[in-house]
Amino acid sequence: MSAEPWRSVHIHRYGLQDEFLVEAVAPVLADLRDAVPAWFFLRYWQGGHHIRLRMRTDADTLDAVTGKLAAYLAEHPSGADFDADEFRAAQPTMAALEDERVDDVLPADTIRPARYTPELHKYGGERGVRAAERFFHASSEVVLGTLSAAAGNSGRRLGAGFSMMLRGLLAAGRTPAQMAAFFRHYCLLWAPYTFDQFLDAWPALLEARAPVMRAHAESVLEARLDGDPFHDAVRDTWAAVDDDVLDAVTLAGADAPRERREQVLLVSYLHTHNNRLGLIPEHESFLGFLGHHVLSECAGATPADDLPGAVREHREQRLGAS
Repeated sequence: MSAEPWRSVHIHRYGLQDEFLVEAVAPVLADLRDAVPAWFFLRYWQGGHHIRLRMRTDADTLDAVTGKLAAYLAEHPSGADFDADEFRAAQPTMAALEDERVDDVLPADTIRPARYTPELHKYGGERGVRAAERFFHASSEVVLGTLSAAAGNSGRRLGAGFSMMLRGLLAAGRTPAQMAAFFRHYCLLWAPYTFDQFLDAWPALLEARAPVMRAHAESVLEARLDGDPFHDAVRDTWAAVDDDVLDAVTLAGADAPRERREQVLLVSYLHTHNNRLGLIPEHESFLGFLGHHVLSECAGATPADDLPGAVREHREQRLGAS
């Protein structure tokens, strides 16, 4: 592991994020692989949609990376369709849901330095965070290799998200029945971000997609996945999760049982990967709905009754509490 500290920049990119990641971030970091041995990125909304790029490197290399990315942004500007006033109006709701503050909306294609504060309570203390950071790096590399095929095609992006969630859950030793329960939890977790117009379409979309998704799920469940980059990334990370790491996972409360702590970790690993893929929380809730039904069938179990109705109820409870 590099002895250098983590350094972070936020790149406010209000359009063409996939292209920026594939055409700028990926080649810049590939060229500087020796100087930046560990890195990862996330997408976030605070202060305007942006990429959070975190790197273990020295200050000079950080400046070099920032300069190369700034040159790309100057040559390929974005944000012509970004409505800053509309975004400002939406920020307070997002901030309340995620217990965050509202930031000033920065101009498009701004790069600014930022502090990276590891989430010790979510990932299991220092050791858990180190394991998570190794996963974040591997996940980021997998995503950069996937985005070109998925860019501009929401169906392919959703399909990639579903397939990788399956591979991750399999790598963590989950049975089809446990996967079905996990997908239901995942669906409800992102309920506050869903809109009725999309929710109304879920049953018809399930009917149309279920046969292909079940065939894919069965092929994944029957396959030997050693050598699959995402499966192996989750497998290696999960192998580092011992009792000491789980004891330090306190996001769900200091008295949370082991099963709940494991759920927190798996949700966090898979959500951050979906975030990198460019899946928004509403789509993640939909993936949970699809996955619950498909994996329930694979397990020979009956899926939960009226999951869209449960999503609506859960959404109203969460929004009312916010």
